[in-house]
This record gives sequence, C-alpha cells and structure tokens, in this order.
Amino acid sequence: MKHLTTLLLVVLALGFFGCQSNKKYEGMPKELAALCKQIDKHPKNAEFYYQRADYYYFHKNIDKGIADMQQAIKLQPDSSKYYVKLSDLYFAQHETDLAEEMLQKAISKQKDNNEARLKLAELYFHQHMLNDCSKTLEEALALQKYNPKAYLIKAFMLKEQQDTVGYLRMLQLVIDQDPKEVKAYLELGYFYQQKMDPLAISYYENALNVDPQNVEILTNLGKMHQDMGEIEKAEQRYQAAIDVDPTYIPALNNLGYIYLDDEVARYDDAVKLFTQAIKANPNLAYLYCNRGLAYESLEKYDLARKDYEKSLKLHTNFEPAILGLNRLDKKQK
Repeated sequence: MKHLTTLLLVVLALGFFGCQSNKKYEGMPKELAALCKQIDKHPKNAEFYYQRADYYYFHKNIDKGIADMQQAIKLQPDSSKYYVKLSDLYFAQHETDLAEEMLQKAISKQKDNNEARLKLAELYFHQHMLNDCSKTLEEALALQKYNPKAYLIKAFMLKEQQDTVGYLRMLQLVIDQDPKEVKAYLELGYFYQQKMDPLAISYYENALNVDPQNVEILTNLGKMHQDMGEIEKAEQRYQAAIDVDPTYIPALNNLGYIYLDDEVARYDDAVKLFTQAIKANPNLAYLYCNRGLAYESLEKYDLARKDYEKSLKLHTNFEPAILGLNRLDKKQK
C-alpha cells in the first residue's frame, strides 16, 4: 500500500510538471507553439531553429529570427541554406553589409548555390553596384542557363542603364522561360502603359491570369482603361482591387476621382472612398484635397474648407488645395 501511495505521488508530480510546461506555450500561435515544443525536445537540432526563424521572418519578428539562425549556424556551421536565411533577416533590418557577408559565406559553403548568387546579385542591384551585379549574374547563368530570376534581375539592370531594347528583350526571355513570372508582365504592362499602347492591357491580363487578386495589376489595368476613356471597365477593375484590399489607396483614390467627374457625379461615393483612403493613411495631402473637392461639389463648403486646410498643413503650398480655398472664398462671398 505504501509503495502504491509513493507511485501515485510520482504520477501526480509528473502531471503537475506537465501542466507547468504546457503553460509555457499558452497564448502562442499554434504554429509557433509547435516549433517551440520541438526545439525544447530537441535543442541540438539546427533544422528546428531554421524553421522557427522562417516563421519569425514571415511575421516580421526579425530580432528573434536572427537569434535562431545564429544558433542554427552554431549547431551546423556548414549548412549553406542557413546563411541564406540569415542574410534575408539582415536585409530585412537594412543591414546590407551583413547580408552580403552571409551570402558570400553561403556560396563558400556550397559553390553551386544558385539561390545565394541570385540574392547577392539582387543585393548589388539595390546598392547600385551594377558591375558586381552583372558579374554575379554571369556566374549564376554559368551554373544554370534556365534561370528566369537571373534574367529578370538583368532586365532591371538594363533598365537602370537605359538600354530599352535590351530591357524589353530580357523581359520577354523571362516570360519565355517562366510564363508565370508576374513581375515581368507588370514591367512590360507599365512600359507600354506609359506610351498609351493597348499592348499594356494584354500584358496586365496575362499577369492577372497568374495572380487574379493582385491589387497592383488590377489598379494599373483600371488606370489604363481610364486613360483610354473606358470608364466602366476602369470602375470594374478599381472595385475589384478594393474588394481584395479595402485599404489599397491607389484604387480608392482613382475610383473616387472618377466619381468626381461631372458626367458620373457620384460625389457622396467619392467622399466615402477618399475617407476610406484617409483612414488607411492620414498623412497624404492629396487625399484631403480630393475629398475637399467632393465636399465642394456637394456644396458642403465648411467641410471642404477643413479638408483643403488640412491638405496645406501636410503639404505647404500644395497648389490644388490653394486653388480650392480660392474657389471657396469666391463662392462663400
């Protein structure tokens, strides 16, 4: 009986400590709690630290991600992919020198690591180190000729160098190698949109076939239709973008501006859209100015005046707001 009592006490104690350890994970997101449990069970398994760092990177908890990757590298210093992930985290903190150092280490650990070379080339491009970017891209292409990401970076580099023919040729090569590369379609669409060439529409539509909920593509397509006078189509595209992201300011502003047109004359709807955009970012002068214009069209002059004045507080000498106030002075006399 005494032995049974002792055994019962041990079981109760284990249950108590089990409860205590479970409390450690209370309030954590389910995915994070699972990763933490794995690390607690296997503290010398570098892969679990890598997975948790990836979670932290995705959720923008960069400092914790860096700490996990440093631990992973300490446990497994020859893993090339760990240095690549650490470079991503450093880049997210704008620590470009450290990001470059980690990518160089990744390449030294694995000579054929194409991902590391492409990220290094992209880093050089962002730092306007075009010669280093070009050299790194050539190394990546020597490793792998089928390399749409390398050609995409090369296209941006040629654009920077104002080589329009090379830029367009390279973007077409990207699409030939990867028909699902949205960035290439976007670039081509934007290039032709600036020239008011209807080719832009076909490139944007190709991009939407790949990513139908991309608000940037929807908005660019809406603007193209708007500039071509196809107002109904423009409204549909802007509304589709807003349905995906009700805080996307370019779509909200552009649709609101359509409603300001006297032929459309949906001033109340314009006010709602500009107000929605202001809630998303209350520091943009042109949004207050546009809402002021909507209020002015509704003959709500006091509200219009407040918005024009707010616009000028955010952007001194903003001409549309000054003109709006001048109009109100004449009207209210």
